[in-house]
Amino acid sequence: MYWVESEFTEQVQLLLGAADERLSDAHAVLDGGSPTGSVYLAGYAVELVLKHAALRVDRASPTSHPLDAIATSRARLKPLLGEIDPMSNHGLLFLAVLLQAAWRYRHSQVPQVVSEAVNRAKKLNKCWSVDLRYQAGLVAQKDALQFVGEARWFVVHAKTLIR
Repeated sequence: MYWVESEFTEQVQLLLGAADERLSDAHAVLDGGSPTGSVYLAGYAVELVLKHAALRVDRASPTSHPLDAIATSRARLKPLLGEIDPMSNHGLLFLAVLLQAAWRYRHSQVPQVVSEAVNRAKKLNKCWSVDLRYQAGLVAQKDALQFVGEARWFVVHAKTLIR
């Protein structure tokens, strides 16, 4: 069986649907007794929400490939971002700051919900990275439950981050 079609292309417009599904997966994995896997999936959901919001605020086409759109946004917003780690495309803090910079660039004012997203991303960024996918048994159940709850905030507020 093959689930990935050869014609499939990642698109900005698909990120929120994937975020919803990854958060549901995080709950299922947590219920199944794998808190580290749950945190990884929940963090990935946050990454998808922030990526979608930053790119949509910066007016990326809904059908553009997310990595291409990030490269374009990164170049345009560099004066507002300062030095950026080239590996930060997946970092929650980088994506939250990219979102904030896009708001400043496009609208001059940053909504309170975006400022709150940056503050929440700072906290989550301290305990999440894509490298969690290689870890096992690292996160306690209670910590995972708290992390997944924080991740849920981003999924719930995904659409308000772009308005």
